[in-house]
Amino acid sequence: YMKRNNMVWKDGWIVQQPGPENSLGLVKFDMKNDHEIYLHDTPAKQLFAEVQRQRSHGCVRVEDAVGFAEKIARDERILDQWNKARAKGKEGFVDLPREIPVRLFYSTILFDDEGAPVIRADPYGWNDRVAGALGFGQRQGSRLRAGGDDVGP
Repeated sequence: YMKRNNMVWKDGWIVQQPGPENSLGLVKFDMKNDHEIYLHDTPAKQLFAEVQRQRSHGCVRVEDAVGFAEKIARDERILDQWNKARAKGKEGFVDLPREIPVRLFYSTILFDDEGAPVIRADPYGWNDRVAGALGFGQRQGSRLRAGGDDVGP
């Protein structure tokens, strides 16, 4: 199993080696936070077409992670450093010259092209917590079926 999935023992840990089939894809964006949440690429690009897309343990897949990394590198004027790291074809790290704040927005209500609200399922169960904090009772979500109109990101 480990060999088939490009995994090795490293310092007492099982580590998946970098490469195009790595579960985190080709790019991982580390962020300072207490929850070990980060942004990352994925080799499973087909997941972006699914209605119910959550598959992680809190991390966030980025649809065009390489393009996103290039944009950050260009904006931060470290594109040359980014390109050199990619050209090596092995694991590498590119430090940003400054910290970039990241804000994640979780919403189960979206709006369609006509502006009508579309209520999505709450896979992480956060709506009840927010509703309780606002003094509302618990709400029931519904699970969407694949193949319907999806207006999600």
